[in-house]
Amino acid sequence: MVSAIKERSLFSYIVLSVLTFGIYHIVFWTKISKDVNALCEGDGKKTMKYVFCFLLNIVTVGIFGFIWKFKLAKRLQENAARYNLRFSESGGLVVVLAIVFAFFPIAQAVLIKNFNKLAVAYNEYNGLEAAANVFTDEAEA
Repeated sequence: MVSAIKERSLFSYIVLSVLTFGIYHIVFWTKISKDVNALCEGDGKKTMKYVFCFLLNIVTVGIFGFIWKFKLAKRLQENAARYNLRFSESGGLVVVLAIVFAFFPIAQAVLIKNFNKLAVAYNEYNGLEAAANVFTDEAEA
C-alpha cells in the first residue's frame, strides 16, 4: 500500500537540529532519503541512507556530504518530469550553494523545497491525503 509522504519544514529542521545538538539533522535527512526512494521508485537508483553518508562524511573530511547532496538534487531534478514538474536547481548548483554559503542552510532549503514539491505531486498523483503537520496534527492544505 502506498502511503502519503509528509512535507518537511526548513524552520523545524533548523530549530530541532540546534535544540538536539545535531541529532535531528541526521534523523531529518535519513527520513528524506527514505521518502526520496519512494518518490523516485522505478528510476533504477537508490538514495543512500543519510546515516551512512554522515559517517562517510566524517571519514572523508566533509567531501562525501557534497557528493550525497549532488546526487540527491540530481535525482529530484530527474524525477520531477514524471510529476509534471521542472526544477532548475541542478546537483552542481546545490553543491556550489553548500560550499559558498557553508554557514547558511541555502542548499538545504533548495533540497527541501524541491522535495516538498515532489511530495505534494506524489500524494496528488496517488490520490493520497496530505500527511499531518508535525506541530498541529492537521492535514496541510
